Amino acid sequence: MKRHVLFIAAILSIILVLACAGCSELPVDGRDIHSEGGDAAAQTPTATPAWVEEATPIRTSEPVVTASPVEPEPTSGLPVYTEIYTNDVYLLYDVIALNFDLKIPAMIIELKIEPEMYTNTKRIYSDYGDKDLITIRELYPDPRADLAVTIIDRETGDVVEEYDYQQFTTECKKDTITIRYPGPYQVEITGNNVDVGISISVPEANLVDDEESFLLS
Repeated sequence: MKRHVLFIAAILSIILVLACAGCSELPVDGRDIHSEGGDAAAQTPTATPAWVEEATPIRTSEPVVTASPVEPEPTSGLPVYTEIYTNDVYLLYDVIALNFDLKIPAMIIELKIEPEMYTNTKRIYSDYGDKDLITIRELYPDPRADLAVTIIDRETGDVVEEYDYQQFTTECKKDTITIRYPGPYQVEITGNNVDVGISISVPEANLVDDEESFLLS
């Protein structure tokens, strides 16, 4: 009896072993494994196709912010002039000497010249009516009146420009002198028996760095 039981147990063991061996040979579907929570790292990665080449990423440059163009303010193209000296003076053998370092031309010197006037009174017979004596007063400039303006280069002592005014009439004489070249200048104004109004102007750019460059000596 015992032998019969042992024989049946042995046959059952053999059948169980053969059944387990058949299960291990069944094909395995990778999708089933992944869906059932299998280890993804154990899967074989898909190879990169030969026509795809790995490359270094190109860094996208940051956009350049450009400001809107600013329209330049309209200008006349002419420099703005500033009056640096003005004076009304009666000259009687006097000299006015002025120094200025002209960096940006031009220097404009405006003159209003009035010589001393004399009155000549005389009596003459009238050409009209009863030919009576009449008194006539005539104005004439003092023959001694004169005015001279000299522009001197202070570094060399050379006279750059010179202007003499001697022939006057009864009318006020006006004149403008223009210095068109830069330089360290001394302006000398000398006169006799004459009233003169002086105005000197330069581009205001000359006064940006040196507001004390014009000296009265």
